[in-house]
Amino acid sequence: MRPIFEKSLLLLPAIAVLPITAFADPNDRRGRHDSSVPERNIEIEYTSVGDSLSSTGDGSVKTSGVLIEAEYEQNNWGFTFGFERWNYQWTKPEALPFINGIGTDPWSSFTTLQLGLEYEQEINDRWELVYYVEAESSYEKQTAGSNEYEVGLDIGYEPSDSWSFVLNTNYEYLDADGGEFGVDLEVTWNDHSKEGWSGELEISSEFPESRLTYHFSNAFSTTLFYNDSGTNTIRLADDSPVTGMQGGYLEDEYQRVGARFAYEWGHEGYLSLSIHKNFNRQMAFLDSTGTIESNFNFEDAVGMSLILSIEL
Repeated sequence: MRPIFEKSLLLLPAIAVLPITAFADPNDRRGRHDSSVPERNIEIEYTSVGDSLSSTGDGSVKTSGVLIEAEYEQNNWGFTFGFERWNYQWTKPEALPFINGIGTDPWSSFTTLQLGLEYEQEINDRWELVYYVEAESSYEKQTAGSNEYEVGLDIGYEPSDSWSFVLNTNYEYLDADGGEFGVDLEVTWNDHSKEGWSGELEISSEFPESRLTYHFSNAFSTTLFYNDSGTNTIRLADDSPVTGMQGGYLEDEYQRVGARFAYEWGHEGYLSLSIHKNFNRQMAFLDSTGTIESNFNFEDAVGMSLILSIEL
């Protein structure tokens, strides 16, 4: 649910989920500001993935999604609300291996709703703790059995102006398959700088991510990235045409490598365009009893993402 916000160390550069932001006080090493002053931010993302052919048969799918996240922060507390809507356009669905020859689309859209609460505790100039809890629901039609919950702790350490480390420990519970513990380690270099190179590497229990950014100026930057993407765990409809998966679950996941071009202004404002190649795409199904699993691969495709972030 929470990547810090998911296996080797030989990674291509990759994009962070959050942008490199310009901080309000240039004389403050960690970019801190008066926490009693409220901050409001909204981020809107549009993502499109081109035609991806099933590895079995000649059915294919195009995917697009809109993601909206609103955030409010004051007195070290943070509140978030998220909304996602994913749309699927199928070609020759009767040829898909999980439909058994019927000519109907396996699904057309999914929705995700998310709520989050966190508290930030600054120990000193170098150490910080962030406690958080999140809840979300991802579904095709019915919401029963579609929930996911996570509680966690971020332990942040900044030994210098250039380097920072965050260790995340979390417990995640899904209606689909129960609970599990996770651990992530995020290392960032020059993340507060608006000049030259900066980077990030995240090693997690799910998937490693990395990015390498170059700032041409305070406003313009470009980033090379390698990361994991796709949907959350989706609760399928009770009348789903997917064989044996009525009321079951789906994860549509893939890796991405690409480049992002960004223009930033103010404290949280930015506009970015990403072009990426999506590969290793897999649609994984789990039936409603949690006992039957099946996986289906899809071919590589090219995608793009457009993000607008506004401080209110």
